[in-house]
Amino acid sequence: MIDLPPPAIEAAAPAAFAPALDTAYRYHIEQERDEAGAIRRYTTDRTVRFRRTGEGLVAEMVIDTVDGSLSDGPGAMFERAFANLRGRPIRYRLSDRGEVTDVIDRAGIWSALVDGIAAQGAGDAARTAMLARLTAPLRAMPERQQVAMLGSMLTNLLAPDVLRRGVQPERPLRRPGAPPFGAGSEVTGTERIHAEGRNLIAEERLTGDIAAAGGRPGGQRTSSVTRTVDAATGMIVGQTSTVRIDSDSATSIATTRITLRRS
Repeated sequence: MIDLPPPAIEAAAPAAFAPALDTAYRYHIEQERDEAGAIRRYTTDRTVRFRRTGEGLVAEMVIDTVDGSLSDGPGAMFERAFANLRGRPIRYRLSDRGEVTDVIDRAGIWSALVDGIAAQGAGDAARTAMLARLTAPLRAMPERQQVAMLGSMLTNLLAPDVLRRGVQPERPLRRPGAPPFGAGSEVTGTERIHAEGRNLIAEERLTGDIAAAGGRPGGQRTSSVTRTVDAATGMIVGQTSTVRIDSDSATSIATTRITLRRS
């Protein structure tokens, strides 16, 4: 008689984050933002490759293209600054759990990003002074926060958390509100993870009240995220997220789509 491994135990074992090494993952990211009827679009393409070194897993990401503008103000400034990093490899050290632990040459990349914001004064003294005030706290930002901010460009393409959790039935969510939600408020919703072929599909929906600020009325924020994840690697195959904000004065909707291109 041959002893077979218990199927229930095999299914319950958490999968490891295991992206294909020395393989180009090419992602197209697009966002459309409807701000009270004014439509803005932004797209970017990124290529990610993974390799193993003596110190562990390393991901190299290159911003291939940046096109469009989502907004005026600081948002647009950051978009133009990130565009200045186009073509420059950004290398990340990752834990075996798929978490960014460090950015190689972080100081140089961070300096280039902040300098890209500061250089947008266009010879206007008032604007240059405003940008100096904006970039001062960025230059002084602790290393941990710099790593988190730079790391977010990569981590929104990874889903090791979905692998670790595996298939989960729908359950209610209840979380303390954090900005832009009001202090002391609660955010509620649902989440679930189900399997479709070789992929895991993670769905989350949250709703909460936004605090009023700066004379602006509060409102309600509803977000929904659907992630399609390769269960063999932990890489995002596709993702759609929508954030809707309803207030007495206007409604804004931002939809972001991430697509893994097979070519």
